[in-house]
Amino acid sequence: MAPPVRRKIRLTDAAVKKLPIGRSWDTEIGGFGVKVYASGKAQFILRYRGQQKQQREFRLGQVGVIGADEARSKAKILVGKIMEGSDPAWDRKVGLASARTFNEVIDRYLEWADGHHKETSLAEVRRYCRLHIRPRFGEFPVTSMSRGMVQQAYDKMRQGPHFRAKMIAWARSIWTWGEKRELVGDARNPFVIDVGVSKPRRSRVLTAEEYERLWAAIEKHRYRGAMKNVSLWAIEFMMLSPLRKTEVFRLRWENVDINRGIIRVVQHKTDQKDGALEVHISAPLKRLLKRMPRSCEWLFPTPDSATGHIMSLDRAWSQIRKDAGLLSDDRVTLHDLRRSWNSVGATLGYGPSVMGKVIGNSARVNERHYWHLQEAQRREVTGNVAEAIAAFANRNCRGNGETSSLEGRPPEPS
Repeated sequence: MAPPVRRKIRLTDAAVKKLPIGRSWDTEIGGFGVKVYASGKAQFILRYRGQQKQQREFRLGQVGVIGADEARSKAKILVGKIMEGSDPAWDRKVGLASARTFNEVIDRYLEWADGHHKETSLAEVRRYCRLHIRPRFGEFPVTSMSRGMVQQAYDKMRQGPHFRAKMIAWARSIWTWGEKRELVGDARNPFVIDVGVSKPRRSRVLTAEEYERLWAAIEKHRYRGAMKNVSLWAIEFMMLSPLRKTEVFRLRWENVDINRGIIRVVQHKTDQKDGALEVHISAPLKRLLKRMPRSCEWLFPTPDSATGHIMSLDRAWSQIRKDAGLLSDDRVTLHDLRRSWNSVGATLGYGPSVMGKVIGNSARVNERHYWHLQEAQRREVTGNVAEAIAAFANRNCRGNGETSSLEGRPPEPS
């Protein structure tokens, strides 16, 4: 492969306007040049080597804001300082960063997060910062952090891949937050690295036959006493509503208006942006709510939890799945009930936009994450579309006086 062409020209205001995309260099001052971007913008630059022999590039100013002569004068002054041991790019980086170490950025972020994050998110980021992010990256100056350094630290971690990816995601968010507030200067986010983890999107939905087995398993445990009624009620509630499990767990009776047929979900995934979500109470859900006793403020209370409401259904759901025969390799999760709820809506002819409004998602998010047709529907759609396309060929044959059936044609020679 041929080496890249090194364009050299005496940089003037007229010459700069005609330069192609890429870097072009001045014939008088070594390292002084112009970088033209694909967007059409251009910057005067000075390339040099720092004290550690690493190559640096200092931006002198945008073309059009300063002229070529002014940029050349700046370059001459900086070349003199560089020869005396100065490092202008590094000095600018240090000057822009108002935080010295990443620990300072974390401290500022956690103060801000206390009034902007939900309790669960705040507790999670505090835990990750205390146990993992601070010990590994907290003492480093923000001006010295690089993607290579973070990548090496990430590769040496022994935790599971999804755990490591979550830690890097939080650290990346903290850096981005600090970048918007000019705490880390203009350096690239060092936490934008290759985590090597891709979380596949689930498309598991319940079939009609699986729904029947699930209801039979619930009825089997309803009067046996081996499983708490509150767990059965919560599972049944999730089957009859489009809510997420954490939204169901936190429901209070004060937000349930059976007369109006509405449940106001105050704490949900996007409550800080969209406010309370109103879910209409269907007839089956209304019958369930009337069966449930009002023993306290929570719909699904338990004395074993510090919050007063249930926090998990893992044991109960595992037993229900087992009795329903849903413990295969493609096991059904509680969140699959929400996806299946949406799928049943598709079966009834409701589109992603309508269903998105019902469950509190935009049409785009609903179609991407939750809109999954059952296998019978996909087979039906595929067959109908293929038959419709084949009908065009039949119509063409009739117009030409040929046989109207594709099946009656002799096989084509190979």
